[in-house]
Amino acid sequence: MHEIIRQCQQGDLRAFEAIYRHFEQVLLNIGLRMLGSREDAEDAVQMAFLKLYRGISGYRFEAKFSTFLYRIMVNCCLDALQKRKRSSLRQAELASVAFDPKIDLKMQLEEAIAALPDRMRACFVLFAIHELKQQDIASILELSVGAVKSHIFQAKAKLRALLSEQPTTTIGDRSQT
Repeated sequence: MHEIIRQCQQGDLRAFEAIYRHFEQVLLNIGLRMLGSREDAEDAVQMAFLKLYRGISGYRFEAKFSTFLYRIMVNCCLDALQKRKRSSLRQAELASVAFDPKIDLKMQLEEAIAALPDRMRACFVLFAIHELKQQDIASILELSVGAVKSHIFQAKAKLRALLSEQPTTTIGDRSQT
């Protein structure tokens, strides 16, 4: 991978295409989990690769390349979330969704993950789904390892609480539990 990166830094478009093919799917998965829509995830992937193309000359091989690229992607996702100003509207929308035992557990889990605060969701997705080490997540998100551990712990607790609620209880209504 080092040689391909060096070729990219020298302007080799085929080398950049190789990086794109290698990382496209994992970045799309991160985007899907963080943004909740395929269209937004694809836009974030495109933005991440555009930023990578413009900034690859600044990569110095001090951190793993995947960490460097995941940081770009997560930042693109966080930017998209801020631009949408979706936090209050989306949280209110998700709070009104009742978990139905007839709905597939995977869909319930996806909805519960989407309801997590942005940074907490990023930590959880990178740790639990993409199986990154906490140190790598800290580097990607520019957080301390302790903050990453805290976000992951809190995310697990929130998900456990959301998924164990009574079927008639909504996400936002905790008074029944």
